[in-house]
Amino acid sequence: MLGSKYMKKIMCPCCKYYTHDHEQYLFEICEVCFWQFDGTAHDIPSKISGANKLSLKEARENYQKYGVCKKEFKHLVREPLIEELSENN
Repeated sequence: MLGSKYMKKIMCPCCKYYTHDHEQYLFEICEVCFWQFDGTAHDIPSKISGANKLSLKEARENYQKYGVCKKEFKHLVREPLIEELSENN
């Protein structure tokens, strides 16, 4: 098996950065926006997610305003790494 640096990264549906190294990302939390991956919310962006307690649509709007899916999580996130930018994936 190849190391994670050779694997295609998975894009976060909230912040749109490529923050995960594998396809088994269910329930992982994005370090850039703090969105917890949730298949239901990804399929229906306007539906409130059980894991996140807000819809993906709301989380995306919050990310645009505050740089995080929920304002109260601002202290838990980081800037995207160079390798997480869309042009590097």
